[in-house]
Amino acid sequence: MNLEEYWECTLKMLTWPGFDGPDILVDDGGDATLIMHEGVKAEHEFEKLGTLPDPASTDNAEMKEVLKILRRELESGNTQKWRKMIAGLQGVSEETTTGVHRL
Repeated sequence: MNLEEYWECTLKMLTWPGFDGPDILVDDGGDATLIMHEGVKAEHEFEKLGTLPDPASTDNAEMKEVLKILRRELESGNTQKWRKMIAGLQGVSEETTTGVHRL
């Protein structure tokens, strides 16, 4: 699996038709938590400044994929996805030292 496929799977894992997202999250590596927080940040910036996430703004290959997803969600009119998701989230547990360090 390449990075693009990995992050697309992460998005699909968090996207629940008919629901805003999970109410509890056991994360492994902090990836789901990362995309949720970056998504909220992107929504706020889009709302305040009208700017979209720019994958060219980073050299980090993983962050490029995250920014592509966030940009696509905003361009499709999904401007509240991540804020709604986090509003319904009751808790997060991180399972790895790597994930805790990352966050």
